[in-house]
Amino acid sequence: MLSCLAISAGAQSVQLIPEPSFVKQPKTAARFSINAATVLVLEGSNLEQPALFLNDYLEQYYKLRLSVVNNSTSKNAIRLNYERMDNEMPGAYHLTVDEKGVYIAGDNDAGVFYGIQTLIQLLPVPDPKLKTTALKTTIPFIRVEDAPRFEYRGMHLDVGRHFLPVSFVKKYIDYLALHKFNTFHWHLTEDQGWRIEIKKYPELNGMGAWRNGTIIGRYPGSGNDNKAHGGYYTQQEIKEVVQYAKNRYIDVIPEIEMPGHSSAAIAAYNWLSCFPEKPTAIPVNM
Repeated sequence: MLSCLAISAGAQSVQLIPEPSFVKQPKTAARFSINAATVLVLEGSNLEQPALFLNDYLEQYYKLRLSVVNNSTSKNAIRLNYERMDNEMPGAYHLTVDEKGVYIAGDNDAGVFYGIQTLIQLLPVPDPKLKTTALKTTIPFIRVEDAPRFEYRGMHLDVGRHFLPVSFVKKYIDYLALHKFNTFHWHLTEDQGWRIEIKKYPELNGMGAWRNGTIIGRYPGSGNDNKAHGGYYTQQEIKEVVQYAKNRYIDVIPEIEMPGHSSAAIAAYNWLSCFPEKPTAIPVNM
């Protein structure tokens, strides 16, 4: 029983999502400390973007910003590099945390980025009350090896039926990146609203992006809340979100519904309808 207690008091098992193909932890409570003296070493070329992402994350949540160098012999370091790996599709990585520091190697820059996401999951939950410069944060000694199982790893967000601001969309993309998704399906138009700016057709946003109320409950519902709802993304905001996703190795697939599910567009330009002289007909038994 004492032996079991000793093991449980040692290394605490980690929970990583998605579960990697290989995880090994020593039977000790040894940990690596990330502090103001830790350096971020780019041993591979063209890894500035993954390094910037990690540094921005550490600064935002732990008030730490690491010095970025191309070489260092320090053991108080997080090293980013490339390695050849035997996997069917790109994006594989190895992560090692031990007495030599942190070493992340990917078969390409996306693999390095996924290794960084695993490193972030190993960090303690940030304290939202933290307002001063943090002294350090620690992660357990560990060895992780993983590679994508699926080429398309995506999630869908429907902003056509309910508009969500750019800040929410970016947060959503951050969660996709954390869990190593690589595709963001952005549902931008629906019967309930047109969310993308088309400068040649301004009424798509002036009229089609807004509605006077929302049904209560499931269609046909028990009434209407009579609360105006709507909004749209400017072309500049769309470009901003696409770049934001690209910096996190995520491709954006925009969905623009035509010819079905296009009541918002028809409300703005009734000549798009098959019966422009009549209001949109809603089937009784739907």
